[in-house]
Amino acid sequence: MPDRQPAGSRGRPDRPRGPVDRPPTGRRRSTLQPTTVISDNRRGLTAFGASLAVLIIGAVGAAADVAVFGHLGWIFGVLFVSACAASTLRTHVDDLVGVVIMPPLVYAVITAGVGFLHPATGSDGGLKTKAIDIGSELILRAPSLLIAELLVVSIALVRARRATVARRERARALAASRTRRDARP
Repeated sequence: MPDRQPAGSRGRPDRPRGPVDRPPTGRRRSTLQPTTVISDNRRGLTAFGASLAVLIIGAVGAAADVAVFGHLGWIFGVLFVSACAASTLRTHVDDLVGVVIMPPLVYAVITAGVGFLHPATGSDGGLKTKAIDIGSELILRAPSLLIAELLVVSIALVRARRATVARRERARALAASRTRRDARP
């Protein structure tokens, strides 16, 4: 087999730089968000990452409540609501729809797990008893879910509106700079 010679550079081929490729001149203010502890990037959390964070924090709150009170109580409610709000604030704008539908799903998983693993009736009854325990946990802890959902929806709406306005302003600025550049002699 003959020796093969490389066809070119392994990286990006050199190409002429046009006006679009030029680095910006002048000092621009940075619009980047600080890096996050969880995701270590500026983009923010994904919907899955936010759901996972809320699930873990909510499960810790549920375990603390079961250990202290024997059932779900205020520790779970406070941690669940605050985790939902914090994850909505740190999630990337493109994933806000996924975060809005996340609280009921995570809430159902946590309360079903608590109702199954630590029944309120205290007995190891059959499937019917476990279903009643799970249903009672879902119903009795609903204020935590409602508060979290209202908070998440309001935060998501504000963030989505701000992102839409920012995109419009960037598009107008880009169109204005193109018009000025094309009008130059």
